[in-house]
Amino acid sequence: MRAIVWGLFLLAGTAQGAVVEHERGEYRFGTGAVPEFVERAPSPEQWPADAPGAEDERWRYWLYDVQADRREGRDQLFVDYAYEVRGASLVGDAGRFQVSFNPGYQQLTIHDVRLRRDGQWLDRLSPERISLARREDGFEQDLADGAVTALIVLDDVRPRDVVRIAYSIAGSNPVLAGQGSDWIRFGWQHPMLRASLRVLLDPGTRPNIHRENGAPEAVVVERADAVEVRLEAQALPLVVDDGQYPAWYQPYPLAQVSPARSWADVVDWAIPLYPRVDQLPVDLEQRLAAWKRLPDRRARITAALRLVQDDVRYFGVEMGENTHRPTPPGETWRRRFGDCKDKVYLLVSLLSELGVEAVPALVSTDRGKSIAGFAPSASVFNHVIARVEDGGEVLWLDPTITLQGGRAGDYDLSPYGVALPVGPGPARMEPILPPEGGASRNGVTVVERYKPGPDGRRVGFVVDTVYRGHHADSRRRTIVSERPEDLARRYSDYYRRRLGEVEVVSPPVLRDDRDANELRVTEEYLLVQPFDTESGAVKALDVYAETLHELAQLPASMARTSPLDYAVPGHYRHDIEVVVPDGWRPTFGREQRQASIPSFDYARDLEVEGGRAHIQYTLQVKHREVAGTDASAHLAELRKLQDELSATLRFRVPAATAADDRQQRLQQLLRKAVDGEMSQ
Repeated sequence: MRAIVWGLFLLAGTAQGAVVEHERGEYRFGTGAVPEFVERAPSPEQWPADAPGAEDERWRYWLYDVQADRREGRDQLFVDYAYEVRGASLVGDAGRFQVSFNPGYQQLTIHDVRLRRDGQWLDRLSPERISLARREDGFEQDLADGAVTALIVLDDVRPRDVVRIAYSIAGSNPVLAGQGSDWIRFGWQHPMLRASLRVLLDPGTRPNIHRENGAPEAVVVERADAVEVRLEAQALPLVVDDGQYPAWYQPYPLAQVSPARSWADVVDWAIPLYPRVDQLPVDLEQRLAAWKRLPDRRARITAALRLVQDDVRYFGVEMGENTHRPTPPGETWRRRFGDCKDKVYLLVSLLSELGVEAVPALVSTDRGKSIAGFAPSASVFNHVIARVEDGGEVLWLDPTITLQGGRAGDYDLSPYGVALPVGPGPARMEPILPPEGGASRNGVTVVERYKPGPDGRRVGFVVDTVYRGHHADSRRRTIVSERPEDLARRYSDYYRRRLGEVEVVSPPVLRDDRDANELRVTEEYLLVQPFDTESGAVKALDVYAETLHELAQLPASMARTSPLDYAVPGHYRHDIEVVVPDGWRPTFGREQRQASIPSFDYARDLEVEGGRAHIQYTLQVKHREVAGTDASAHLAELRKLQDELSATLRFRVPAATAADDRQQRLQQLLRKAVDGEMSQ
């Protein structure tokens, strides 16, 4: 690591002083000096010539300094951020800065807004120019969390200016009861000169520190008034972000600091949030009585799950303690909405009344299985599901997923990785494994049939699609959100783009077997002129295996060594059957190709028999993820597969048919010529 000499110059405005409050309607923020615990970082005058980014012409990050005082009675987070815009097209982004906080339990104080130009620091802190707005960025995802955004706008920002903004946020969500952590990244997609995290804990506290991807070692100092944890890195290079990762993976150096605790401590914190419910609403009690008459335990679990999934809509009012404390089940049922913890609390309460052992389980949709290695803390989780036992088998259920088919437990929640059950007994992270036989239940099968139409000219075209498992769930949710006429138009327009003029014989016919979780869609059309005439005696039909289209998509980054999130394991098949009039002869013969790699097995089989052609594509996805070491071979095979999805089938037609076609084309040309003359 290069050494960087930091100057001794400290920015003005670091002396202690009173905080001035500024109101914006019902919200407010403060301006004033930095908190006493902060050790302000100096700013170098030049970017070292040997540091990464010396010649960068987009962005250079000079400083990212995070300091937290988590001692008892003090709860403050300080952030000091300095960045330089290098490209003229990026000045607009450089001239605005946003800070989010929750006014229900936090106070924002802005300490510095400064700009360095030609070696001089200019004060740009104008409280009257700072606006506060409750933007509710999560509202489109059915979440309302009460967060407020402070928007700082700077005038006259130019290329090569360095902007430095410092602020602090006092307070944290009281429901966490100290179960938080402090985090920092030590890498970005732009060069960073210095990044540091400093955390103060109560004297005698043993810190727990999690690091990944080469984050720097921590220095721990025991002082009389605090335990100080410090991590610092300098001259940080750009991080290449390939994207499309499994949930558990991210490429950036990262560090987490918290007081030492165990997962049992997290469970002890969470258990009181889900007290046992002694009484449920009368109409729920009536449903419970009906479910108890169902033939087996799994049927009863499935009935309760579907009720909570489909009859209680997902919407989260996550303000104050409601971020982690669920709404009582009776209230959730009465208002017919709730977020993940509300719906899980209702579900486990219903199952308990049915004599089924069920508890909430904390998971992370952001980091999946990797959280098992994090420093234990309630704040590492962002979602709640249910852990249910049925005759010794563990079922993982997510009541926020609507319109699921099949039996409870069939849906694969293994991308969540691990879960922390909130219940009695030993507290431990538990792996979420795919349900047995789950991959065999997932998939899509499409059969396209072309055959001569009733008038001998148009072509009959029937498409039969069967969605199974995960794909039936997904398609079911899409279809119920559309009007039948919009669905029919969307389907027929797709084939118009592919095959030209289309007449709809009948709108899509849907058959949904929700218990088997199989959704069938049948479409029937007449194609006016799907065959192209390449010469007088040869007609060609372009076909495409749409079913495999998404599975064959290549990621944005091809030169990758990082793991790749690929596809849901399952069986995918696309059959194309073409029957042509008597006398037509295919100009092609039998073709076969197979490939087998760790992520999938693939086969393409073209058969020819008289005037009939049949192409069958099959793809068996074996693993949801592709290891970084296998990525190159996987992408090379995907590229081949992608090239094979389309095919042109050519048929030699009888001389009489060719002559008839020439006559028709001549007549069409004559009609166009006559119509053109008459229009002049």
